[in-house]
Order: sequence, then C-alpha cells, then structure tokens
Amino acid sequence: MPDIANITMALFAGYNTVIGAFLIALVSNAIPYMTVPYLIVIAGYGAALTNTLDKILVAIAGGVGAGLGKVVVYLLGRGVHRILPEHTRENVELFARAFRRGVFIAVFLFAALPLPDDILYIPVGMTGYSPVLFFVAVTLGKIVITALAVLFGDVVAMLVGSEQGGFDPRVVAGLAIGSIIVSIIVARMNWKRIVEVYDEEGPVLAFLEMIKQVFLAMLPSSVARRVENKIDDLIRVLRSR
Repeated sequence: MPDIANITMALFAGYNTVIGAFLIALVSNAIPYMTVPYLIVIAGYGAALTNTLDKILVAIAGGVGAGLGKVVVYLLGRGVHRILPEHTRENVELFARAFRRGVFIAVFLFAALPLPDDILYIPVGMTGYSPVLFFVAVTLGKIVITALAVLFGDVVAMLVGSEQGGFDPRVVAGLAIGSIIVSIIVARMNWKRIVEVYDEEGPVLAFLEMIKQVFLAMLPSSVARRVENKIDDLIRVLRSR
C-alpha cells in the first residue's frame, strides 16, 4: 500500500504551512469513514516549524479545516433528516432539543479524541441538531487534537494508527453500518415519552425509560408495542404493591 501520508504531504507541499494544514484537514475530514492520516501531516508541519506562533496557527488552521470538513459529514445526516416522515422528524428534533448540552459535549469529545467520529456525526445531523452548535463543538475539538498533533506528533501518530493510513473496506463498511444502526435507533425511540418521564419523575427513571426505548427501537413495530404494553403493565403492578 502506498504511503498516503507522504503522498498527501507532497500534494500540499507548494502551499504555505498554515494553508496546507487547513486544506489537508478540510479534505481529509470531508470524506466519510476515511482514514487519511491528516494528523500525521500536520504533525510533520509542526515538527518542521520553530516559531511558536507558526505552530499555533497551524493547529488552529488544521482544527478549523477539520471542523469545516466534518460539516460535510453532518450535512449527509441532515439530508436524511429532510426525507424522514413528519412524525419521525419531530421525534428526533425533540431528542436534539432535550439533550442539546449532551450532544454538544459528545461532539466535542469525539472530535478531540482519536475516535471514529463519523459514526456519531451522521446521526447528529439526522436529528436536525443546530449546525452552528455542531460546527463550534467539532471545531473546538479538532483544534485540541491538531494542537496535540503539532506538539506531540509521535504520540498522536501512535494513537491514530499507522502512518500508512488509507482505505480499509472492512473498517469503512463497519463504521457505515454502525452509523445506520445508531440513526435508526435514534429515529425510532420515543423521545417524547422520555422527556415526559424526565419532567414528571426525574432523571433516574428517565434514564431507565431511555434504556427501554433503545430496546424497543430494535424490535419490529408490532412486537415493540406489545412488549411496551407488557412492560408498562408490569411497572404498574410493581408500583401498586
């Protein structure tokens, strides 16, 4: 397999390091499920620089470029959101409103850590989550990890994997399937019911309701309704004792 990190660096060699960091981060992150090792390239830029300000600018430019690239991934999920049935669309929008702060933190953490973040971002886009908040969260997270790449290139290289990078069909297929499964579960969960339980009975029971809804979302609709009725009947019996 060709050394994609070296090839990529060669493609952007004619650019100023700051512009090069921005472009390689933008292009790499705009391709869903790809493992183009842009952090290795940015780490190479950082290692070649001696001026602290230049290192900071490379980290920021790389983070902003990566954030903009992830907006493309988010928009894929947003496109799914537009074709959802009205009831399902309202349901997932309720999820986004109810857990706005939690989604922001999750997006930030997935961006700041060497995680397969597209598996989260496509479902987030599908919920209709605020594109502005998404961009802010993902960009802040990407600035963190690109800054680490500039400062600790060898460590980041070890965390994100081989410098060869590239396209592994099995990894791409696995991540794509994971995104689809998460998206379906989020769309099928009864978020209105979860919010009602939270308002009426508090966060602990709301969390249990969420677990129940995850389980029900994985069942066929007709089976899920029967199972939910049996669970609700059991809960009523237990409460009456």
